[in-house]
Amino acid sequence: MRIVRFQLKNLRRILQIESESFPADEWPRDLFIQYADSCPLFLVAKVGRVIAGYAITSVRDKRAELLSLAVSRRFRRQGIAAQMLRFTIQRLRAGGVRFMMLMVRRNNVRAIDLYRRFRFVRVRTVAGYYEDGETAWRMKKTLSPHSQPE
Repeated sequence: MRIVRFQLKNLRRILQIESESFPADEWPRDLFIQYADSCPLFLVAKVGRVIAGYAITSVRDKRAELLSLAVSRRFRRQGIAAQMLRFTIQRLRAGGVRFMMLMVRRNNVRAIDLYRRFRFVRVRTVAGYYEDGETAWRMKKTLSPHSQPE
């Protein structure tokens, strides 16, 4: 598996993964194009020549926000999400970022387990965060250069 920067030629496959991963609140095409321009950490995981997943992280004032992380059903449970998250965290640390935040559906047990393995902690609950009214957890990870690698 390789992790590379997103290119517009990847957009169709990213939209497919988005649709299968987040059917209740999938993002529109234009938002991905906007993030392609504004997020240098818009990453794509490739298995061979096939795009297996993506991760989008924004950075501002030494704080990062994991905006989205998704893996195609076909490639799930193979450690791809963990590899993308590890890669992202390494880049953020190298850039001097201090904190990484994210939102996750409180019923997304697999994602929450992944984030906890990476030492994210829940900092608050946000009722009605998602379009379908579902509650989200706000999670945070400290990225001090002295913290242990994942």
